[in-house]
Formats: sequence, C-alpha cells, structure tokens
Amino acid sequence: MFDVQRTAVKQSQQLFKQGLSAQRNVDTMALTGLKGQESLQLQQLELAQAVSHSYVSATSAMFPSDESSDTHRTIDETFAGLKTTHAEFYEALERELERDVDSAAELSDEFVEALDEQIDQLLEMSRSIEDQTVENVDGLSGQLHQQLEQTQELQDQLEEQLERQTGDVADLLERQAEQVEQFQAQLEEQAEQVTQQLREEQQVEAETKIRTDPEHTLESVAGIDADVRDQLSDAGISTVDDLVRADAETVSEAADVSESEAEEWIEQAEA
Repeated sequence: MFDVQRTAVKQSQQLFKQGLSAQRNVDTMALTGLKGQESLQLQQLELAQAVSHSYVSATSAMFPSDESSDTHRTIDETFAGLKTTHAEFYEALERELERDVDSAAELSDEFVEALDEQIDQLLEMSRSIEDQTVENVDGLSGQLHQQLEQTQELQDQLEEQLERQTGDVADLLERQAEQVEQFQAQLEEQAEQVTQQLREEQQVEAETKIRTDPEHTLESVAGIDADVRDQLSDAGISTVDDLVRADAETVSEAADVSESEAEEWIEQAEA
C-alpha cells in the first residue's frame, strides 16, 4: 500500500514536470497560452496535495498515530509554499517572457528543483511512517505469538491436571469397589454362618421335640421304666427311632435284660 501511494505522488510530480516542459514549449510559441498553462499546473498541484492527504489518511486509518495531524499540516504548508512559488514564478515568467524566453527556462528549473526538494521531503516522511508502521505490526505480531504460547501452555496444564484428577478418581473407585467386594464377602460369610446356626438350632429343636414327644420317647414302650430309660440313654438309645435302629443284643446289654425282652421292646417301637 505504501509503495502504491508513493508511486502516485511520484507520478503527480512527473506530471507536474511534464507540464513545466510543455509550458516551456508553449512559451516559445505564444505568450497568450501562459494563463491557461498556469491554471493547469495549479490543478496538478492541488491534485498532488489531495493524493498526499489521502495517502496519510489511509495510513492513519490502518495504524492510528499522533503524527497524522502534523503530517497533514506539513503537507498543507508544503503545498502552500509550492503554490506561492508557483504564483511568483508565473508572475515573473510573464515579465521575463516579455524580455527573454531563456530567463523563463532558468526560473522553471529553479521551481522544479524546489518542487523536487519538497517531494523528497514528503517521500521521506512516507518512508518514516512506513517504518514505524512495520515496527508496530512486528511488535503486535510478537505479542500475539507470546499470548498464543501462553494460551497453549495453560491448555497443556489444564489437560495434565484433568488427566491426573481422572486417574485419582479411577483409583478411588477401584478401592471402593474392592471394599464393596470385601463387605459383600463378609455379608455372605455372615449369612452362611447364620444359616448354619439356624439349621443347627432347628435340628436341635427337632431332636428335642422328638425326645420330649410322648409318641417318640421310650415311655410309650411297655416294660421300659425310668431306670431302664436312663440305662438305654447312656447307650445312645433315647427315642423310639433309636430303639428301632438298635439290635436286640445291644438293647439287652444296655438294659441288662434278656434278648427276648429286648426284641419285644423293639417290636413295640416298630409298631
């Protein structure tokens, strides 16, 4: 953009010089065309001034700077001087053309030299603004790159922290699962113990009921009194069922009776 705008200023300068060259030819041809050429060159000066202002305004819009107002003022002062010189030149030119066309050429060269000097100052100012703009852009680019690096570093830290926390949660869940399994095993073991205890209690209760039930005790067998029951109980025969499972010899020895009597007891128990 800077190159394009400087090119426009230089083209305006060339156009102005071409106008002066054309003016010299016109001076040699006719003095009557002087006023028209003066007006044309003044328009070219105003065009160059407008282009310079546009260039500075465009630069300031993209990269705001406190120097833009000073630059506009410098441009106005520069072109005001050029216009004054231009007016003085044509006033002198009119006088000199009446005397000598060669004198007009000399004045034209002086004006062109002054114009070149002013344009060079303007272009130098443009390059200074461009350098400052590039420097500002580089600075902003560096800051942006640094911010991106900081953002990436923060993102990496957050990801690492999240991964670490996720691992901690997984370990905690695993430990809790192990504790639940242990607790479940303990419950199963306790349930099995309670079940076994209930079975034993039920068995004891059933045996107690059998031993105390008149239909199952030895009291229901005729001929077996309390002393005999004690003797048989010492031998492991406490109920009718025990008596049925025993043989006559065992019963007779335990109760100290004959085998025939023992067989009668067994037959009663079986009945």
